[in-house]
Amino acid sequence: MNTNTIENAKEIISSYKREDGKKLRIMEVCGTHTHEIFRLGIRKLLPESVELISGPGCPVCVTPVGFIDEACMLAIEKGAVICTFGDLIRVPGTEMSLAGARSKGATIKTVYSPLDAVSYADSHRDEQVVFLAVGFETTTPSACLAVEKAKKLGLENFSILGANKTMPNAYKALDGSADAFL
Repeated sequence: MNTNTIENAKEIISSYKREDGKKLRIMEVCGTHTHEIFRLGIRKLLPESVELISGPGCPVCVTPVGFIDEACMLAIEKGAVICTFGDLIRVPGTEMSLAGARSKGATIKTVYSPLDAVSYADSHRDEQVVFLAVGFETTTPSACLAVEKAKKLGLENFSILGANKTMPNAYKALDGSADAFL
C-alpha cells in the first residue's frame, strides 16, 4: 500500500461524521479481514471517530457441525476422496474434524481451487471425489465452473457437497450492529 493510498483512505474516513456524534462502526465480516487489519496495523491508522468491530466470521467458521460429520462419513464410510480448502481441515464435527478423519485413514486433500479437485478426479477416475464448497457468493462461481468442467470431461466420479452462505442473510441478522461492512 503506497503512502498516497493511505493518506486518501485517512482523509475519506476522517471526513465521515455521524449526525448523532457517535463513532462510525465498521464491521469486518470475515476472520481473515480481522487478521489482516491487525497484521497491517490498520487500526492504528484510523481516527478515534472510527470503530472496527469483528464480525461473525467467515463461512468456514460458521459451517454446521452436520456438514463436517457428513464429509467425514463420506470419507471414512464411503471411501470418497475429500478435496477442500485448508481452512476447513480443523473445523470440528460432532466426533472429529477432517484432520481426525485423515488420521483414521481417510483421504483428505487440500486444494487451492475447485478445479484442482476436478483435475484430481480426472486423473483418478476409479475414486469418488467430493469437493467441499463452503463460502459466500464470491466463491460459489468457482464451484459452478468446476461442475461445468467435470461435465465437459465426462467425469462421473466428481461431486460437490455445498454449504455456501449468502451475505444478505448475514446482513439481516446483523441489522443495526454496524454502519458499514467489509
